[in-house]
Amino acid sequence: MQVISAFALAALLSPQVDGAQSAANGTVLQPMVPALDPSLLPTDPVVLDQLAGGPAKGAWGVSVQGGYPWFTLRALVGVGTRLAPLFELETALGRRFTTSLGLSLAWVNRPHFRLSGEVLLGWLLQEGEISRRGPSGELRLRMAIPTRRVVPYLVLGTRHALLPSRTRIERESGTDTSWSVRHEWTPWGTLGIGIRISQQLGIDMAADYGWVDAPSSVAIPGAHLGLHFGGGR
Repeated sequence: MQVISAFALAALLSPQVDGAQSAANGTVLQPMVPALDPSLLPTDPVVLDQLAGGPAKGAWGVSVQGGYPWFTLRALVGVGTRLAPLFELETALGRRFTTSLGLSLAWVNRPHFRLSGEVLLGWLLQEGEISRRGPSGELRLRMAIPTRRVVPYLVLGTRHALLPSRTRIERESGTDTSWSVRHEWTPWGTLGIGIRISQQLGIDMAADYGWVDAPSSVAIPGAHLGLHFGGGR
């Protein structure tokens, strides 16, 4: 019994001795913690990224929003820390087209709040009785308050276009040609709600208020339904 007790006492004291020796040598023992698999970490649903902007790196999404009078095709892909290049194609009643490229960056990203900014540059083309064409740009602010299945969101934007025009005056002595450039301003607002069906699929419905060529024209409110899908999540 004395021999067994001696061996048991030695076994109990051995970790303390090893720890004392490690501390004396300047080495601190730390427990082994298994590394987390990034694929197992939670990701944001595509409807949140498309409506609020600033998706995570590797996440991509496509949105198709149709209603009156606007139709929009939007695509994003995350390339950095909440930074994503984006492409947009927008049309109003099939007569006014705007094609744009830009960047989307999430400034604030919290579990229940996201705020992002976007900048876009593109080209405006309008056919019909009043023909317009020229370079365009937009600054946009997106805000969302996501919950488990629902994503209320707000979009505020200011759009600008430079529209060159040519005037030709025929005289007996010849033809005079002059050029002028007109600035067109379109303030924009959207208030809506997104619904997450899955991580890769969602829908939204919203009211749109775009005042084309403000303040010299009449604003026409509208509404749309949208489908959002993507991957990398």
